[in-house]
Amino acid sequence: MVRRRWVQDRIVESAGDGGLAAGPHAEALFAEMVDVFAAAAWLATVILAHAVLEAEFEQRDGSGAAVLNTVRHGRDYAWLRRRRNSLLHADGPGPAITTAGRIRDRAELEQDARRAVMLVIRALAG
Repeated sequence: MVRRRWVQDRIVESAGDGGLAAGPHAEALFAEMVDVFAAAAWLATVILAHAVLEAEFEQRDGSGAAVLNTVRHGRDYAWLRRRRNSLLHADGPGPAITTAGRIRDRAELEQDARRAVMLVIRALAG
């Protein structure tokens, strides 16, 4: 419940009472992202955050959504894309994550998840 409240507070801070503007696909993925964030599933949160933005980019492509365009070409989105790709594709010299690493690095993984959630909220609030 504490993590869900954190997300709600960030939404209010970023979007006010108007909430977030997302298409139905991105909205469903956002709800799933909040669920996994609330469950402390940090890796899944990062992966789903990227999926939310991609779904929204696809829906709004060509519609002149300046905020999303700024996000798509921004440093934070580049970080999110690289982080998601490293988790899913394991294309480095070693695994990007291990079972032991999930435990050992949980504080860092939580920070990554919070950063990813904030990126999504800022993009959908604008």
